[in-house]
Amino acid sequence: MFVHRYTLRLRRGGTREGALLRVDDGFADVHPWPELGDAPLDEQLAILGRGETTELMRASLRLAALDGHARRRGVSLFEGLTIPHSHWPGNEPPGGFDTIKTKGVVDFPPDVRIRIDFNARLLPEELVAIARTLPRERIDFIEDPCPYDQAVWRELRARTGLRLALDRFQGVADVLVHKPALQPAWPSHADVVVTSYMDHPIGQFGAAYVAATHDVNPRCGLFTHVLYEPNAFIERIEADGARLLPPLGTGIGFDDLLERLPWKSIG
Repeated sequence: MFVHRYTLRLRRGGTREGALLRVDDGFADVHPWPELGDAPLDEQLAILGRGETTELMRASLRLAALDGHARRRGVSLFEGLTIPHSHWPGNEPPGGFDTIKTKGVVDFPPDVRIRIDFNARLLPEELVAIARTLPRERIDFIEDPCPYDQAVWRELRARTGLRLALDRFQGVADVLVHKPALQPAWPSHADVVVTSYMDHPIGQFGAAYVAATHDVNPRCGLFTHVLYEPNAFIERIEADGARLLPPLGTGIGFDDLLERLPWKSIG
């Protein structure tokens, strides 16, 4: 098993660190968010080096196995599949996007559906007050308005009339946000929005593969590469409007770029 550490530069400033994994013939990404409860990257890799895993690492190893199987067959992981459309992450969508997702309340552009993520930072009464100011006919859902409590969320749903979405789900909501980089098991729910983990394009297209192989909400959250400054992988990403196109190559794609990376043995 081999690892390549990387740094992504956010367009708004700052950096994010992760690592690509090479497991036999397959590749995957591990991109922890310590501020959301993940073990930091150094700890993730140390655990893997001891032959152990974390929830995040188990999801990565599963995707690496899928990628490796396709590469050994010499085919794209996306063969015969169509990646679903995505919402635009922000309030300035380019042409072709009919849905946006914002962090909190911002200036909303006209003529698009709106998803708002509050990262569980509100009090219930604050959401009730905010709901009165929103263009209700265009609100698709409110994600994580406040810390999850089934009774509280049920009351908020009744008082606001807005659909509520739960990320990192362990509960009941109108919409479940599923991150394949973190949650290998598929949820049993009627309305699932698959999103990337705001990770490397390898992880991003791992999420795209999961979305393409399940019955999902018609607008997922797979366009997170636009949040980062371009690099060799990001520059290869192509789209048709709001739909990502499968990368060229076998497995998850990016064959030549992956082969040129410096890999370090782990374990």
